[in-house]
Amino acid sequence: MLTCEVREEFTYMIIGKCLKCNGKINHHNETIIVKCVECGIREKAQIICADGHYYCNVCASSRVVDKIYELLDKLDGKNPVDNAEILLAKCGISGNSPHPLTTAAFLIAYKNLTQKITYEDIINGVTKATQIPGGWCGYYGNCGAAVGLGLSFAIINKSTPIHDKERSIANMVTSEGLVIVAEQGGPRCCIGSVRGVLEISEILAEKYLDIKFPERKQKTIKCWQSQYNSECKKERCLYYNNIERAVI
Repeated sequence: MLTCEVREEFTYMIIGKCLKCNGKINHHNETIIVKCVECGIREKAQIICADGHYYCNVCASSRVVDKIYELLDKLDGKNPVDNAEILLAKCGISGNSPHPLTTAAFLIAYKNLTQKITYEDIINGVTKATQIPGGWCGYYGNCGAAVGLGLSFAIINKSTPIHDKERSIANMVTSEGLVIVAEQGGPRCCIGSVRGVLEISEILAEKYLDIKFPERKQKTIKCWQSQYNSECKKERCLYYNNIERAVI
């Protein structure tokens, strides 16, 4: 069984730091035309390094997302929070990676518990979740972790825009996740959002999918992200020093 153990190599993915120079990331109200330092694509953006470095959505998260894909068929957890803690510890966090990570953690748990979806369904869900841009929580009022959870229910129920109940459930799940993120307050903490959204997912799974996930197995101590995140809410965060909820 894979376990939670955060490796020092993930310090290159420090929240709020440029992946190229480790400098400060600025969040602007206005959009400007920028060029990705990795692939060269030009696009409008609002999240840019103080020294002008910019990574597009794909390049900002590619190293983490690649690791998530590698672990999709290796996780045997039947609880989405357990799976998320392992993915966070093994893969790190960068760019919009919390969005597909949320989807992966839930769908893996659902598959392992019920065998009602396939590995290909998980791949489909995670791939869709990689398209949810970073920064949505503040710029669009729509946290990608919550959307990633709603997406998971849409995959399970095979929802499309013309479905009735299935479409409603996916949107209701997203809305419940958004309430959790909103109540956490700000500034944003992607790991806190992932944890909160997946905690509520256990209740939503019982309500909408008629399944009950088993109790969590991961033994945790303290949130490892706090030492890297200069914007950490510290004692205002449920996971900062909570022995039962955070991971070292």
